Amino acid sequence: MPKRRRVTLGLGGFVWLASTRALRADAPESPQAAGYTIHPGANGDDCGNCVFFLPDHAAPARPGRCQLVAGPIIPSGHCFFYARR
Repeated sequence: MPKRRRVTLGLGGFVWLASTRALRADAPESPQAAGYTIHPGANGDDCGNCVFFLPDHAAPARPGRCQLVAGPIIPSGHCFFYARR
């Protein structure tokens, strides 16, 4: 009988699992479900430096979009899916 191994995920593994789950979803997460806030994260992490953030290149002062969270996204915001570029 094969032995089972316990796998421990670091924060990066958690972010990867969370982001891949959201990528498979039919619709983006609501801002509330993603824990989105208009303030930066604890380490100064913000949406403007996230791989999932899509800025509005035509009007940089306007909010951009996110591949995982529905609605307009402010570059200085933060959510559970944050992944540094």
